[in-house]
Amino acid sequence: MENQVLSFEEIKKLFPNEWVLLGNPLIEQTKVLSGIPIYHAIDKRDIAASGVNWRENFERATMVFTGEFPKNRRIWL
Repeated sequence: MENQVLSFEEIKKLFPNEWVLLGNPLIEQTKVLSGIPIYHAIDKRDIAASGVNWRENFERATMVFTGEFPKNRRIWL
């Protein structure tokens, strides 16, 4: 699976309810369509703390959450 582009649906199945750092994401408007999973964690702070250097292999990256946010909860991204 290394450096394999996956659809967002595939990413959600592989990493349910997790934050995923994606390399070279394909984004349309504000929706992530696909990308290459680089790192994943339940707590997004773990991704920042991991020290993953995505810049060596990817032009750009984004972080996405694969679960559902509670409708009445304020989310700080």
